[in-house]
Amino acid sequence: MSDPDHEALYAAELAAFDGTDLEQVQPFAAITAVLQQVIDGAWWPAGNVEVRRTRADAGASSTRCAASAAGGRATISLAAPQMTVATAAHELAHVLAGPGRGHDAMYRRAYLDTVRVMTNIDPTDRRMGLHVDQLSSAFSAAGLGVGERSWPAPAEGTGSAFAL
Repeated sequence: MSDPDHEALYAAELAAFDGTDLEQVQPFAAITAVLQQVIDGAWWPAGNVEVRRTRADAGASSTRCAASAAGGRATISLAAPQMTVATAAHELAHVLAGPGRGHDAMYRRAYLDTVRVMTNIDPTDRRMGLHVDQLSSAFSAAGLGVGERSWPAPAEGTGSAFAL
């Protein structure tokens, strides 16, 4: 499959997240816990996702989405050197966008939505729109448009301030 936007997208990720805590390698259990909170949450519209480690010698993470008559099945495989929130959000966005999308405009919308949700799960450390804005600006600077979503937007309270 040809993916003409992949190099520009990877450069945009670096511009947005390099040097941030989203790029800090974490234990598999910590990354899996964040992913599971999104997948089990009220917003997640894309069904169950299996998350597993890659082989010990693997250097890259991946997502596999398989459609069948009984519905879809998705598996995210995370490589040890890429065990980060940024990589987890990247791979989860592939599931949300759907099979065969590569890194197109619809995928980029899914990526922004997964970053918004993943960086606002912890009520004591909500990032609001910080990382979403960084990634959106990097997409724009790279000439990468963002598509319209075909799934519900994350809840209005996700990524926005609240009063007590």
